[in-house]
Amino acid sequence: MKNSTEYAKKFKTFCKKLPSEAVQPHEDGPVGELIYSQMLWNATTKQADAAYKKLKNAFIDLNDLRMNMPHETIDVIGVSYPQAEDRARRLRAILRGIYLREHDVKLASLADAGKTETKEYIQTLEGMTHFVSGRVLSLCFGVSAFPVDDRTFQALMHEGVLHEETDLDEAASWLGRQVKAKDVSKVHGGLHAWVATKPAAKKKETKKKTKKTVKKAAKKKVTKKKTAKKKTTKKKTAKK
Repeated sequence: MKNSTEYAKKFKTFCKKLPSEAVQPHEDGPVGELIYSQMLWNATTKQADAAYKKLKNAFIDLNDLRMNMPHETIDVIGVSYPQAEDRARRLRAILRGIYLREHDVKLASLADAGKTETKEYIQTLEGMTHFVSGRVLSLCFGVSAFPVDDRTFQALMHEGVLHEETDLDEAASWLGRQVKAKDVSKVHGGLHAWVATKPAAKKKETKKKTKKTVKKAAKKKVTKKKTAKKKTTKKKTAKK
């Protein structure tokens, strides 16, 4: 990222302002964390908690969930769930990827794997996002990676913590180097809680933009009317 040292200082200062909200690995293990994180991606903790509970109640086991078609998952979590279709398709692809590698919906082969191997395994699963891989790797395997979704990225950009030319991929990689694996739980938890307080601010911004758009539209109409009057005047003068 451009001006990395400068923004590293800004990020460090910013982290001190975050609420104290550490997160813990999911009680259902790495695959449970993976599924929960997929529900939490670009969503709120309340939404993810409810969705995960519904999924557990709706299916016999993880293999049953793996064979679920996207529209069936959507029926469970609700069609109004944020990015429901994309979320359901990604979840199915991820679980299918694990099954093809393990012949089971477990991450048994990672029990004795090194951090580099584990990171490559998780990040290369089809349908994987930086947010889900970041949570699973850091919380379940102690690998240095940071969860970043669109909500987190946009909020950090708005606060000036990331360089304006940075994209989400670059931000995830950079943040993974700024936060040690042992500190991800605390920083990610605080950041996610902080982002949850931001929707109201975004709505205000939208209202401001709408007002500006209306003003611009009004100016254009006035200009058009003046132009029309000038043309009418010219036509009348020509008839004389």
